[in-house]
Amino acid sequence: MTKPALQTNGSPGTSDDSRAGENLLEIVKLEVRFPDNTGPVTVIDNLDITIGHGEILGLVGESGCGKSMLARSILGLVPPPGKVTKGKIVLDGVDLLTTDEATMQDIRGNKVSIILQEPMTSLNPVFTIGNQMAEVLAIHCPDMKRRERRARSVEMMERIGIQYPENRYDQYPHELSGGIRQRVMIAIALICGNVRLLVADEPTTALDVTIQAQILELFVKLQAETQMALLLITHDLGVIAQTAHRVAVMYAGRLVEISDVGRLFEKPLHPYTRGLMYSLPRAGARPRKSHMPAIPGTVPNLADLPPGCPFYDRCEYRQQQPCREAMPQLEQVDRGRWVRCHRWHELPQFEVLSARLDRR
Repeated sequence: MTKPALQTNGSPGTSDDSRAGENLLEIVKLEVRFPDNTGPVTVIDNLDITIGHGEILGLVGESGCGKSMLARSILGLVPPPGKVTKGKIVLDGVDLLTTDEATMQDIRGNKVSIILQEPMTSLNPVFTIGNQMAEVLAIHCPDMKRRERRARSVEMMERIGIQYPENRYDQYPHELSGGIRQRVMIAIALICGNVRLLVADEPTTALDVTIQAQILELFVKLQAETQMALLLITHDLGVIAQTAHRVAVMYAGRLVEISDVGRLFEKPLHPYTRGLMYSLPRAGARPRKSHMPAIPGTVPNLADLPPGCPFYDRCEYRQQQPCREAMPQLEQVDRGRWVRCHRWHELPQFEVLSARLDRR
């Protein structure tokens, strides 16, 4: 798989693109909170990130790190009683957090689309595939006649590689395989034809390996054809290596490392990123039948974060001072490279992953 080429720029979370000032999406100091019996819980904390035109940005982290909540924040879909309490989300110069619901309704599915994790639960089981695709066109293209909506839906399914699209149009979700359902979700997300940013939240999690490869290939192909930007959310670093230009690593609602993909795989700087790397299966990397390495512990409860670095209890390089006492800041290491760790410059040499995963 060949990724589309992209030059990459440099402030926290930004691409290193020479086309400075032309970022498609800019998220500034974003904070998302949920009420709790003991007070508000911050699930996204002071997050800065941008996505350039035509860029594929990978967002990585364990479950509970805030990846899906970030995706929902972009589309104004934070589930109540949660809400965005601070920050800006600027798309093409328009702050989405200050727009009214009617404007957001027009933006969703038209300029920005999202593909959720599990297609079987995202598709309505009591309506046909065609009905659900045509509904999007009815909302965003009200002047389009019923016959035209069907033709557009069939054309879109054919474009993304669904065989026998005329038949699929009249089928129900339960009649389709997981791979075809996922392709239907992609077709629904792109059917209006004007999408500038596609947010894909764990789009290959429920699929087998061969279908995963096909879906990733489809993403790269569509991105290259349309020059849309893609925010690819996943826990699989192998997916990121094959697909993304840059990668942002999240932990406990914060960004902990940002880099272009090549440098991240050659030399991850944050202990959490290193732990994710070492947890990947590699042929010949360990004795047969031995246990795979894993990061000890779990993501901390966001309602009861430890003092200092949130990764302290799981970090093999931790020290009482300063790790336990002070929250590390996102620090620029190099052009386009940032890390949130007190001791990143003291860590031992990282063993480069064999084959760098880009041909897994």
